[in-house]
Amino acid sequence: KISKKTIAIIIPAKNEYLNLLKLLPKINEHNFHVIIINDGSKDNTKQLKNNFNNLKIVNLKKSIGYDNALKYGLLKAKKKFKFAITMDSDFEHDPKYFNKFINYFEKDFDLVIGERNRKNRLVEIIFSFYFKKYFYLNDIFCGYRGIRLNKLKTKHLKNKNISLPEIIFFIHKKYRNTKNFNIKCKERIGGSKFGNSFVGNLKLLIQILGVIFKKI
Repeated sequence: KISKKTIAIIIPAKNEYLNLLKLLPKINEHNFHVIIINDGSKDNTKQLKNNFNNLKIVNLKKSIGYDNALKYGLLKAKKKFKFAITMDSDFEHDPKYFNKFINYFEKDFDLVIGERNRKNRLVEIIFSFYFKKYFYLNDIFCGYRGIRLNKLKTKHLKNKNISLPEIIFFIHKKYRNTKNFNIKCKERIGGSKFGNSFVGNLKLLIQILGVIFKKI
């Protein structure tokens, strides 16, 4: 049986103080250690440390972006924990699925990927079908993921030119030990982490091309 002490919840956050005030109590009910990567926030995110136990806040002076903040959090977690669950701070990802991640970790899966009931962007819809049909990776851009940390390479996490979806795809192809499971997403609170519709689709398209064509 896997101890919760071996699992870290990683949340990238930029100006998400009010959302985190509501989310963290729900996470605390499950008794996990939480790592928040405070991505250059101008709000009171860094003060959350005073309100919650088992919480580490890594304060970045300058924003490095959503994807790099996630990778930085995984790099930190890799030093102390065996597993990580990544999630967003905007309430799309419900903590009620934590036990599912643990169950699949106990069945020795290396990757556990949430498959959302709805996608936010056209590019996601199109390419999720492609990855699901040809690679059995059902929702590569879902931010609600479980990862066995010893499968992550430090050099990949430190490389700003390698996106986290590229790393996920690399692990999936190399070990062929991924579990996809269905999740229901709540309505997002606040704006998209990827920008408006056009910018978000463009950023995702660039990541997708990297996943398909780049070798890491």
